[in-house]
Amino acid sequence: MSVTIELDFTGHTPAGAGLGYLDTGLHTAQIVEFRHYEESNRLYCYMLTNGIRHRDSFSLSEKAMPFLMGFLVSAGVPETKLSGKIKFPFDKLNGKTVHFNYTAPQLGANGQPVEGSYPDYRYVNEQYYTQMKKALSSSAPTDFKVEETPATANGSNGTPIVAAKEEAGGDEFEFLMS
Repeated sequence: MSVTIELDFTGHTPAGAGLGYLDTGLHTAQIVEFRHYEESNRLYCYMLTNGIRHRDSFSLSEKAMPFLMGFLVSAGVPETKLSGKIKFPFDKLNGKTVHFNYTAPQLGANGQPVEGSYPDYRYVNEQYYTQMKKALSSSAPTDFKVEETPATANGSNGTPIVAAKEEAGGDEFEFLMS
């Protein structure tokens, strides 16, 4: 016996495939969808980064326009096009890439953000993003190591200190001269 049922999946995503959170740091995302909520005067932008669906929310108040402009410039909209009153077709941005520095929310034991903790997006243009990625990848974190002071008489450790690694046969402060 064949079972055929007409179903409407419009506006739904699979259970368990809701929104996720990224690691803190520099990221890019592909814009996949916008939703406008008139009652709260907010615009939600849904994006994908490495298979993780996440969203940012923009207030459409006058005070919040610089943040929305930063997002739009990151998506490739020329800043010169963002002046005065305009009707902006957000759906034209679907598939575009945005560049941003992301700060993850503090998550509780259930994997959800703790009350009052939210993800933070700081959108940048592609040139700035590339410059920051290059600067971060060229830094040499192996040039330093963290050492802990020995335990004190009361059994507690002192404050960790950062010391330069000594090169074979080199002065311990030689790193200051390069």
